[in-house]
Amino acid sequence: MTWDYDTSEYQKQAKADPKWHLERLINYGLGEEKINKEILEKYLNGLNIPDEKRAFLELLLWNKKF
Repeated sequence: MTWDYDTSEYQKQAKADPKWHLERLINYGLGEEKINKEILEKYLNGLNIPDEKRAFLELLLWNKKF
């Protein structure tokens, strides 16, 4: 998953900025990692992700239909 970052640098950035980490997981794939539901709920509105991914996540989290 860290094709553009050194693994240790990626881990530092992910811990320092959970919003950045969520955007990368959603936009570039999860691999074996799972998204923490509480963190996703907290940051979903401010994430820079495509609208269709946002709508899907809202459907999963809150059964919000469009």
